[in-house]
Amino acid sequence: MNLYTEIIAKGLAIELEDAEKIQNFIETWFDDFRFNSATEKKIIRTAKVAQAMISDPRYAELLGA
Repeated sequence: MNLYTEIIAKGLAIELEDAEKIQNFIETWFDDFRFNSATEKKIIRTAKVAQAMISDPRYAELLGA
């Protein structure tokens, strides 16, 4: 867990474990996203997009489901 995980968890009102999964998804699939240069608002906005993608069955193959 790190600062970005905490920002995601707080911004989306989710558990740290779920926030970590979202962060890992962003790091893997959002090639142009850089946590270290993003504002909190941008991190949360991107995490919302990632959260929706993770929930979408079309992305199940990417997640190994």
